[in-house]
Amino acid sequence: MNSAREAIERAVAEVGGGEVLILTDMFGGTPTNVSLPFLKRMSSLSVMKRRTERSVARRQIDELGIVCRSEKDDMASLSGGNQQKVMVARWMAQNAKLFILDEPFQGVDISARRDIAAKLRASANGRATLLFVTELDEALETADRILVMSEQTIVGEHRNADIDLDRLLAEVAGGPPHSAA
Repeated sequence: MNSAREAIERAVAEVGGGEVLILTDMFGGTPTNVSLPFLKRMSSLSVMKRRTERSVARRQIDELGIVCRSEKDDMASLSGGNQQKVMVARWMAQNAKLFILDEPFQGVDISARRDIAAKLRASANGRATLLFVTELDEALETADRILVMSEQTIVGEHRNADIDLDRLLAEVAGGPPHSAA
């Protein structure tokens, strides 16, 4: 894909830890920030459908547990975790077929992280989600399958069911797995 527009047309969504600063109207409310990449879809004859925009925002606020007084609250007034929930809500509102989340829990408190992870898992049917994290507990809490990469190479693959933590930790550390003696 060569552009954000092409990604949106193909239902591919990317959420990064720093996205709040890049693709956000910090003084706009949740409806504006949820609809920002989809202005064309939420307008008719270049006029924004505000009722639709507010309805989508309210649904996402409820589903992701975004803490705010109302959907009109400025993004700047929300906590970092709730700002990140708005960024995830943006793409969940549009039924993306592929989520690419790069450090989505960066700067997010544990409660917000669990809310986001639970929503991702609950809505995963019919969608692929790639989650790039550096914290092992985030991968264990969220992923069905964990791939360990080192220097652009996959060095380990695990199902997150009966995971061998010693082997996983050894792969993350870059050494051979320790044997139990």
